[in-house]
Amino acid sequence: MATFDYIRKRLDKLEADRGTWESHWQEILDYVMPRKAEITFLRSRGEKRTEVLFDSTAITANNLLAASLQGTLTSPSLPWFSLKLRDDDANKIRDIQIWLEDTARRMYAVFNESNFNTEVHEMYLDLCSVGTSAIFVEEANEGFLQGGLHFNTLHIAEYFIQENSTGRVDTLYRKYKMTARQAVQEFGEDNVGTKIKEAVKAKPDTQFNFIHAVEPTPDYERSVGMKAKTKLPFHSCHVCFEDKMVVRVGGYNEFPYLVPRWSKATGEIFGRSPSYNALPDIKTLNKAVEIGLKAWAKAIDPPLLVTDDGVIGRVRMTPAGITVVRSDTAIKPLQIGSNWQITDLKENQLRTAIRQAYYSDQLQLQEGPQMTATEVQVRYELMQRLLGPTLGRFQTEFLNPLIERVFGIMLRSDALTPRPSEMEGMNMDIEYVGPLARSQRMEEAIAVERLYQLAMQVVQVDPTVMDVIDHEQAIRMRATLLGVPKTVLRGEDEVAEIREQRAAAQQQAQEQAMAQQQADTALSQGKAMTEMSKPETKEGMEEAVAQAEQQGLV
Repeated sequence: MATFDYIRKRLDKLEADRGTWESHWQEILDYVMPRKAEITFLRSRGEKRTEVLFDSTAITANNLLAASLQGTLTSPSLPWFSLKLRDDDANKIRDIQIWLEDTARRMYAVFNESNFNTEVHEMYLDLCSVGTSAIFVEEANEGFLQGGLHFNTLHIAEYFIQENSTGRVDTLYRKYKMTARQAVQEFGEDNVGTKIKEAVKAKPDTQFNFIHAVEPTPDYERSVGMKAKTKLPFHSCHVCFEDKMVVRVGGYNEFPYLVPRWSKATGEIFGRSPSYNALPDIKTLNKAVEIGLKAWAKAIDPPLLVTDDGVIGRVRMTPAGITVVRSDTAIKPLQIGSNWQITDLKENQLRTAIRQAYYSDQLQLQEGPQMTATEVQVRYELMQRLLGPTLGRFQTEFLNPLIERVFGIMLRSDALTPRPSEMEGMNMDIEYVGPLARSQRMEEAIAVERLYQLAMQVVQVDPTVMDVIDHEQAIRMRATLLGVPKTVLRGEDEVAEIREQRAAAQQQAQEQAMAQQQADTALSQGKAMTEMSKPETKEGMEEAVAQAEQQGLV
């Protein structure tokens, strides 16, 4: 009971602290993501939620920004991270390279086999709209080896967060509903209260309110005044509101909720997004379109001016309707004098401002011929400059904890191959190799290419200039920047061994060639001596010498 009272009181405090944000979120979601516009009031499932919408520019821009972030940061079709050790010398060991790459490949398989790609897209949509998002990372109920991982992006109305002294979110309270039948399936009939047990027999679809509270174990022990049942760093507790009791207690090795923020003001906990900046233009554009539609309707079907007693009966506005008038000037349309050029100009200006707030001009491919590789690279560099601070926060609050959480689950489940003995006691780091992360390091690659271009020009004058460049290191660095798998490149020890074998083979070939040459020379000399020892050859030699003496040549 002490645990339930503590969780309820802390939830009330977190709810009160969050109250000032809810009206902002409701207004933003009404215009940017209406399907999630359930903050300050609830709506029926399937209810129409576009009453205030007259323009979809903000919705499209938000979707484009979210899709671009997913494609560049956590693409389902391209590698976006790799693992390495902090010791650069250890990273050159072949066995360690293969283990790190195999581990990353196994983690990619886990991501692709789970619902990660669908849930992470919802997370990006929340980030771009309300500025804060939360995604839950947990093993399947039957265990990791049987069921893999499960991801769940929470609705902003469900959860309440708190930071630690370093600004990292380490506490999350989540409110959720389950039917009596689902509660028994999830927690077991022995662990639920009397009200759920009674409802599961008579009305199994009756919904009950639950809270999932995750916080650092020392905080829980200090607040409750008792030792926790878990020794893990984070304490987990599920409680039922109606039965006022704890239905499950556990713990986590890593914080299971990843809570990234787009940007955060000093002293605030929840984040702010591009939607906050674009909201005035979004509301103005919707109002302008609404007024324009009214003017459009008046222009198409204008109001009428009717002379008093000029019409016999009533004016018939239906096709082929007959109206009897006393004079042909008794009825005429009212000209409202709408200036459509000014209306279109202002609406286009507002749409441009909204797209700029969501970086649509930089993210969307321009119309025309296909872009070259250089143009694509320039586009990524521009995106990096615009989103640099936000991407740094994404890595700290989302990508790093995500990879650490998944790696920890797989390591504890023995889903990874045994580590090489050389890795004992070494720390691992995460290196991001996605398109956007790679563009940050492409300046080095471009510098190497320009160096070779210059060297090829100078080599025509001085061929020894190529000795200045370490070609092997240049190729290895370029391969790393391009994201080439380590299994494609040979290790330095293997390359040295190949070179030694090649040098030994060349030396052996030279020795064989020299031996063959010496043998050929000895054979030729032997034949010459044999010829000279023959009598006829000896007489011929004497005659030749005599003739040479007569001619004065000897």
